Amino acid sequence: FNRTLSRNELQKEIWEDEGVFVGRSLDVFISKLRKKLESEPNVRIVNIHGKGYMLKVIEEISYIC
Repeated sequence: FNRTLSRNELQKEIWEDEGVFVGRSLDVFISKLRKKLESEPNVRIVNIHGKGYMLKVIEEISYIC
């Protein structure tokens, strides 16, 4: 969590055993993940321009008074 992964790292982890990789497959995959995560306000996939993607998890802090 909260660590930038390059497109190459993600492609290797997800499709390494699949053989042929289509260039836009990662973009489609990320888009589908974002849709599934829409109901989770504390979880986001963020594009880090020129570097890759980051899964941001924001922890809620509750204070007991």
